[in-house]
Amino acid sequence: MKKQAIVVMVAALTCGVSLAHAEVSTPRQVADRPSAHCQAPRFAPDGSQLAYEVYDPKADNRETWILKLSGDLRPEGSPTEVSAGRTQAADLLAGKKPPVVEFEWAPNMKLLSRPYVFSSRGTNKNFDLFADGDWLTTNPGNDGQPSWSFDGRMIAYASQQKDSGDIYALDIQGDAKPQRLTFWPTATEFGPKWAPNGKSLLFTRSQSGSKGQDIGFIVDSTKPQETLRMVTEWPGDEIRPSFSPNGQWIAFYANKDNKGEKVFDLWVVDTTGQNAKKLAANVVVDDHRGVAWTPDSSTVLYVQQDFKTDNPVKWVRIDGSAHGKLDTGTQLNSDLVLHAKSDRLHLAFKALGQRGSTDKTWERLYIVSFTMADLAPEAP
Repeated sequence: MKKQAIVVMVAALTCGVSLAHAEVSTPRQVADRPSAHCQAPRFAPDGSQLAYEVYDPKADNRETWILKLSGDLRPEGSPTEVSAGRTQAADLLAGKKPPVVEFEWAPNMKLLSRPYVFSSRGTNKNFDLFADGDWLTTNPGNDGQPSWSFDGRMIAYASQQKDSGDIYALDIQGDAKPQRLTFWPTATEFGPKWAPNGKSLLFTRSQSGSKGQDIGFIVDSTKPQETLRMVTEWPGDEIRPSFSPNGQWIAFYANKDNKGEKVFDLWVVDTTGQNAKKLAANVVVDDHRGVAWTPDSSTVLYVQQDFKTDNPVKWVRIDGSAHGKLDTGTQLNSDLVLHAKSDRLHLAFKALGQRGSTDKTWERLYIVSFTMADLAPEAP
């Protein structure tokens, strides 16, 4: 047994922390593609659909598809491909189909006829944002990583209009030009995430040299310079921040004090940058969004970096009172996303097959379901 595992077990016993194994449904495969990876699942707000990316490494092409789901989140029919619906971008790429990436659902399925936004190659051959049948941006630099505010009015995104990237916000219900929110001339800001209040947002700032990546917080997006503060400015990198559903906590990955720069731990901190807690050590960094929060903001789900047990899905209470394993029946997991329906939680994620499979080449998407009661600590 590794020394780290012994330390965790001893800490659990001495601090009275209970470990539990959650009861989950049989894993249901919902998307796969021969010779390509299925990744980045995204539930529609009402759970009626699941969007996901398909990456073909041989063709170096990325597509986005939408799968309809039944009431119990079973696939219905064949998935449909998302596209800009025009030939202009394809013409600019010598007939090659333009990629559709960084898909983001609108918070309300009735907000637009096509209730989503994504990034694709536009008229300037760079990446622009596309929504509701038209281009939202046509900038000389790349625009991407859109994040829709919970009230449906604003879309924040990363834009490389200058030498470095900055965060912008676009009011899709107004006529105003996009508003620039970050202004560091020698840093790159990316990955905006709106708070549940629809007014505040997170982002990640990357600086050259040994300064690494840090997490910033804009309290009021209408007053970005006056209300901007850094949540972390630690040695190393702090990445993939995500708000708790109540907006009070931020979960993220950090390699602070680790021997290797690729070894990350799971942390939470409040929006003032105080009360930081390390919840789990040596975790898998999600390729796209970060950890998954339960609706009550009490618990986060993540993937443990442990190849001997095929990178299992784990859960932990943010107050440290309990943690355990979510037995998904799959191997080498990542890209976790949760959707709540009635009293059940549905977890979509990517994995390299079900447990024991020797075919570990192509990533597939699965869904399992469970309840919060399943995450209760086991009796002593």
